[in-house]
Amino acid sequence: MDAHLTLTADRFPLVRDIGWNQTEELYTHPDRTLDYDVFLYVASGSMQVVEEGVPFIIHAKQYLFLKKGLHHWGRHETAAGTQWYWVHFNMADSGNTLYKEKAPLQELALYYPDHYLYRLILPKQGAAFPGMENRLNALMKGLEEGRSHQMTRTSLSVYELFLDLHQASVEERKSTSAEEISEQIIAFLSSHSCEPFSASHLAAALNLNYSYLSATFKRVTGQSIIETHTRLRLQHAVALMRSSSLNISDISDRLGYQNPFYFSRVFKKIYGESPSAYLRQFYRSH
Repeated sequence: MDAHLTLTADRFPLVRDIGWNQTEELYTHPDRTLDYDVFLYVASGSMQVVEEGVPFIIHAKQYLFLKKGLHHWGRHETAAGTQWYWVHFNMADSGNTLYKEKAPLQELALYYPDHYLYRLILPKQGAAFPGMENRLNALMKGLEEGRSHQMTRTSLSVYELFLDLHQASVEERKSTSAEEISEQIIAFLSSHSCEPFSASHLAAALNLNYSYLSATFKRVTGQSIIETHTRLRLQHAVALMRSSSLNISDISDRLGYQNPFYFSRVFKKIYGESPSAYLRQFYRSH
């Protein structure tokens, strides 16, 4: 059984309803199989639920995702006085789209053709971040107000909440040496984005073997060091297109590409169009 909730960056969850409940005595979770996913958050007390034979206890300030199509039920064990919120939602069908397993690195924020085709994996169960109850209360209040496009607004807010849960889970794992090394690599690449990549200079700067750096970076980020350097380099090119009157040949030279035709070929591979076509998108007064 898949133990995670998978989101994609190009589609948001579609909310069915959001609610809150409190029990004054021992409570039994309903026995059912749903055609939608469930997000449970326990504000106080504790809730017991079983999914496909796997038991879970959700303690105060914890959450649990129940997946659609899986049988779940409860025993008469949920503590009296337990308060909990739920969000029922459907995930939009992604069809046959192929998604990357890693999100783009934060430093590579500019759009390119497959920018949004990646997955986000949330733990099935975990601790919530501070302010979760305020967020959920605001969502319920918003539904009551009935503004135009309210269900879509609510779905977008729930997606943002799930993104924040994902980020919190990432931060919990970020204390490993592999994460630290990857951050150091990105810092080095960012400071050398206007020049050709040098594996020996990177290895010397971090005082580590390049093969080890390359394998570690790929495992943590899902991208190669050279690919990341190239994207940072071209991101710098786009920044120059936006802010200067330099032509393509000047930009190529500024970034250390000796051949502007090679620069154009690399740019088109990443952005899906030539640098001259991309440049025409901008209105410049220079």
